[in-house]
Amino acid sequence: MRCHTCDTDNDVRTRECPTCRTPVGAPTLYPGARVRPVRGVGRAASTAVAATAAFLLLTVAVQPVNALLAERAADSRDTETFLLTAGVLELSAALLYQVAFLVAIVLVIIWTWRARTNLDAFPGAGPTNSDGWAIAGWLVPFVNFVMPHRVMASIARESLWRLSTPLLVHVWWGSWLVFLFAERFIARSSAAEYEALPFPQTSTDFQAYVDHYLTATGEYLVPAVFCVMAGVSLMVLIHRISAAQTARIARSMPTGPILPGMTIAATADQAAAVAPDQAAAVAPGRASTVGPGRASAVPDGAGGTI
Repeated sequence: MRCHTCDTDNDVRTRECPTCRTPVGAPTLYPGARVRPVRGVGRAASTAVAATAAFLLLTVAVQPVNALLAERAADSRDTETFLLTAGVLELSAALLYQVAFLVAIVLVIIWTWRARTNLDAFPGAGPTNSDGWAIAGWLVPFVNFVMPHRVMASIARESLWRLSTPLLVHVWWGSWLVFLFAERFIARSSAAEYEALPFPQTSTDFQAYVDHYLTATGEYLVPAVFCVMAGVSLMVLIHRISAAQTARIARSMPTGPILPGMTIAATADQAAAVAPDQAAAVAPGRASTVGPGRASAVPDGAGGTI
């Protein structure tokens, strides 16, 4: 029997497809289950993530520029212009980064929630956490160090048909945690060092600012590298998962136009779903009941008139 989800030719004696783990004879989607598009919001989230990484690199690039301004100010003794220009550059770069960061967080949460709720419509999928954690996992203190990784791991396994969590999920989350802790530690340390600098009046004072900005460049570069790694990994994950879910949803759609008054015959997916012994067949260890909010696997009828 050919699998409706991945088109693999399966032995009817097996309980689930070895490729996608969909129960043999089950439809691509549970009939009547609601699915949400993920490709559009996924592209928006990836764009915001890329912008966040770019603006973070901009905050690093501002440091050597300020060091150059300090060197020039040492010759002209134009202290006020130097401090004002350096402050505006740092503030502008930081503001752009913060705005992009907030937009990226919102879009990634929306995409994660949509991708997680779609798993409830996939026969054979066995997510380990409720869809509410796709949002709350990012917002609850301390829990947000663990739960987003667990949710993403579940989404990746069930969408990409993997028995184990893809390595890219671990790379993404590990890089993200290193970035968070390193960026906060270095930002506080750099701020304390800046506060200790003297008001620039002499050549020695201006040289202290030059040394501070050059040192900050190297320090800020460490979390920036991990931010770029996390951003690239996340963008690849979003692209692959969005493409896989979109393709699966598309397989369940009608292949021809549906006009008013047409009578729709039962599709192969619906017909298979009516058979209780096949619709209820799930892999060992997976729940066979329909969870809260999930549509029933058995449609009300085999066909109907629009």
